[in-house]
Amino acid sequence: MKAVRAAISAWLYDRGPGRYYQPAYRHIASAIGLEEGRFLDVGCGPGWLSIRVAEGRPGVDAVGIDLSDTMLRAAEGHRPAHMNITFQKMDAAHIEFPEGTFTAAASIQSAHHWVRPEDILAEVHRVLQPGASFHIYEAMSELQEVPAGWIERRGLWPPDRVVLLGWRRFGMDTERWAKLEDLARKSPFSAIRSEQHGFYRRLVLTR
Repeated sequence: MKAVRAAISAWLYDRGPGRYYQPAYRHIASAIGLEEGRFLDVGCGPGWLSIRVAEGRPGVDAVGIDLSDTMLRAAEGHRPAHMNITFQKMDAAHIEFPEGTFTAAASIQSAHHWVRPEDILAEVHRVLQPGASFHIYEAMSELQEVPAGWIERRGLWPPDRVVLLGWRRFGMDTERWAKLEDLARKSPFSAIRSEQHGFYRRLVLTR
């Protein structure tokens, strides 16, 4: 039953937030600012961040990893054939790439699922090149309004109440974020920056 619920949740995410978060994916891709090199999308979900990071940048090779078969199928369905993007089933606590493979990495709405965050931070650090950054995003669960320009609407859908409910259910509150930030500061990363970006809290960890 747990696997069935997870598959249904992934399917609903792909057809809900995975679609109306398109402006957010573009904002984040712009903030990452990768023009060439290899990008790792940790917990890639339906694949949109990898697509937006690689979009219009033939020098970018993006790799999305996830443990959900449902999400990976969705990501494959969204992937434009002409882009250098691959999606692979992989545990972020055991990333199957050599040290120093990636130029940048990011994770959106995945950290709240992490069972072993220390291991994931260490693994991402290992596969990043020196000076590269890992961007971690989690929705702010306590927000009371939707920032302008971050949600794509079709007519009146989704109304703010639906968006805010999703953040309350699946975002991070200040206490959980503080714990993640503390783990980041104890990780091998050399520099840590914590800030707000749109409706997200963001950690930028530099190797």
